[in-house]
Amino acid sequence: MPANVIPQPGDQPPDIPPVTTPDVKQLAQGEDAGHQLSGMPAFWIKVFWASLIEGCKIVLTVLADVFDELAALLTGFFTAAQGQDTPGFNNLVAAVLSDTLGIEVSAEDLQNAQFEGGRVGAMNKVGADLFNTLGNEWISGTASADAGGGFAGLPGTEGQPLTPEQGVKAAQAFIGFALSFAVRQGNVAFLSSALPWEWLGGIREYGEMMAKNLGLGRLVRRALQPYIQTLISMPLQQALNKQYRPHIMDAKQLASAFIRQDIDHSDYVKRLALLGYTDADAEILIRDTYSRPSVKELMLLHETGNLGDSDLQKGLQSLGFNTSDIPALILSRQLEMVQSEDRDYAKILVEQLVAGVISEGEYQSQFSALRIPKLEADAVTRNANARRHHHIRELSLSFLKKAYMHASITLDEYLAGARDLGYEQDQLDMLEQELLVEQKESAAAAAKRAAKNTAKKTTTSKTPGTPLGG
Repeated sequence: MPANVIPQPGDQPPDIPPVTTPDVKQLAQGEDAGHQLSGMPAFWIKVFWASLIEGCKIVLTVLADVFDELAALLTGFFTAAQGQDTPGFNNLVAAVLSDTLGIEVSAEDLQNAQFEGGRVGAMNKVGADLFNTLGNEWISGTASADAGGGFAGLPGTEGQPLTPEQGVKAAQAFIGFALSFAVRQGNVAFLSSALPWEWLGGIREYGEMMAKNLGLGRLVRRALQPYIQTLISMPLQQALNKQYRPHIMDAKQLASAFIRQDIDHSDYVKRLALLGYTDADAEILIRDTYSRPSVKELMLLHETGNLGDSDLQKGLQSLGFNTSDIPALILSRQLEMVQSEDRDYAKILVEQLVAGVISEGEYQSQFSALRIPKLEADAVTRNANARRHHHIRELSLSFLKKAYMHASITLDEYLAGARDLGYEQDQLDMLEQELLVEQKESAAAAAKRAAKNTAKKTTTSKTPGTPLGG
């Protein structure tokens, strides 16, 4: 506006407030904070990872299924390529086994065994050929696959033990078999390397695999081990021992030698140092080696007043007992002596019971107070009752019959006495019948005698007397 122009009232523009430019950074931060508070990013991340994991599982499952199908197909091909249950397979087994054993193994026999018992029968025949061949070579020295005459076809004679000579010859035969097999395999390796096609060289692996599965190398080492141990190791060790004398006495032997004064203290400590013991341990070993009085001997000295309480305690502690065990040891010692006296008293009670001096009730009352083990007490009582019953004499059958006839006992008492004498029930019935018949006859005879005496008295009274003075 020019300087000379004076503004009129009402011509001023309205007041415009200042406009603030928005901060884009703060707006973006606010939006991000809002997204985080809403939880949507975490939700979408979880959904993504869950979908990814499940998708991977599905893909791996499909791939595993395809792999399993392919592996099953290839395994079937490999199984078919093994050629089992075919004449060619049996011919190959027979050839490899013949090469391994150095004898002729019949492929026809394997085929017949397979025809009769299937694949298991053929394999049993293969195992029997190997088993019998090695056994015959070791025992009888003959290379034959025939079964022996022993138990279940074992070589040798059943029940006849082997001799040391057979053991030596068996080791020689086995080592010779291993050496010849190694030579044959060397020949096979040389010939197979000369074949024009490299894949034909794998034929030699048949024999090598059979020898590896049989562990021929380890078996040869076991066969040679006693030989080397006896002829080399033991004599060599003896020579080294004689030359260098490496062995020394143990700690207990050294302590005993020092106590006997076979060696002095310096020599004793020096030898223990070679065993790794300190000087302090040497003194402990000496004290530990001393012989000490036994518990029984210490107790006897204490009981007779020759050993005080403190000395008894020290003696028992030196034997390894705790001070709290000493009262129990003293009581045990006293009970041992009392028990010996109780056993003697038990013998007296047994003699009194057998002789009838005391009753069984008195015996049980006094015997139960004895301090002897229950099992021992039961055995003593059993023997006492046996002696008691054997000591009591039984009344004879004739005496029982006489007592019954005199009415001193009843019929039941007679039969009970006969039963105690060992008569059985059938015999008791016969004795009862015989007794009743005898009783009846005795009663009849007694009645007859009584009637005769009565008649005699009557006749005597009727006879006229002689006149007086006649």
